[in-house]
Amino acid sequence: SIVILCITAYSAKSQDTFYGEVGVTGGGGFVLGDTNDFLFKYTQPVGGVYLKYKINGRWETRLQLDGGLLGYSAEQKTGYVGLQALGEFNFFNYGVKRWEAHFSWFTPSLLAGLGLVTYNLEDSPKFTATLPLGLGLKFKLSNRINLGAYWIVTKAFSDKIDASPNPNGEYGKFWNNQDWYSTAQISLSLNFYKIC
Repeated sequence: SIVILCITAYSAKSQDTFYGEVGVTGGGGFVLGDTNDFLFKYTQPVGGVYLKYKINGRWETRLQLDGGLLGYSAEQKTGYVGLQALGEFNFFNYGVKRWEAHFSWFTPSLLAGLGLVTYNLEDSPKFTATLPLGLGLKFKLSNRINLGAYWIVTKAFSDKIDASPNPNGEYGKFWNNQDWYSTAQISLSLNFYKIC
């Protein structure tokens, strides 16, 4: 009976589902705008923290705060702090109970949401709304620890992040009229809030 009790306890432990997740991120960021139209050119360091709630193995919600520098020319950059509320869709049934069908220890994901960013921190800070869209890939290193990589491209509803508003008079165009900024980051996170 002791052996049966031990097996039952181990099974219950391995079947725990964690609904909370907290993590840190680090990587690089740059501006796509009037002064730069090449991906990953003038990349500067960025980092952040995030908090997640797992709805199920496919869907998660994410609140992320990040900041750092965004490069937009060879010698120019702007400091920024951004807050984003994101929905995250996992292509595979990620991080759920091991006995469920199609359990996966890794998955690619899609992210989308809304946000707010303040930039030009070195001079007079400005604020604008944002529309972040992204791709991710994450791995479970253990039952509680996750490693991820994310690339998020964010449309800022301002044309002044690169300090060059509409030099060619191209008003009203979704792609040319306003700046985008992009961050590529690695994340390390810890699961918590366990429901047995």
